Amino acid sequence: MSKKLFAAVQLGSLKLSNRMVMAPMTRNRASQQGLVSNMMIEHYQQRATAGLIIAESSPVSAQAVGYPNTPGMFNTEQAASWAPLIESVHAKGGHIFAQLQHCGRISHSSMQLDNALPVAPSAIKADGQAVTYTGMLDYQTLAP
Repeated sequence: MSKKLFAAVQLGSLKLSNRMVMAPMTRNRASQQGLVSNMMIEHYQQRATAGLIIAESSPVSAQAVGYPNTPGMFNTEQAASWAPLIESVHAKGGHIFAQLQHCGRISHSSMQLDNALPVAPSAIKADGQAVTYTGMLDYQTLAP
């Protein structure tokens, strides 16, 4: 294994302790209201020695939600729920970035406010099924 992997590196204004980057991966461990959970805090704290963590995707609005139990950042309560997670990673010397998302057509009306059809750039139905709170459901044709 290359010694460079464990060498510090400058990334913009951040000095990372090593060159390992934890890629984002949807964990579905937030509350149904999109709040960061204790399980999430523990998960990221355990991985804080990576040079950089890119957190799981976080919906940017209520219309952006596409998966159950994903941590949002689109209201004050959700944003505040990230603070203990970020502080725990920083306390271990780690760095963490957020991956922002809007699922578009890869969502389902059951994940939307008032069961509205998902918002996307076009009305084209995706192939496959959406992960929902009640199980896998076919993607839908979106409103034009």
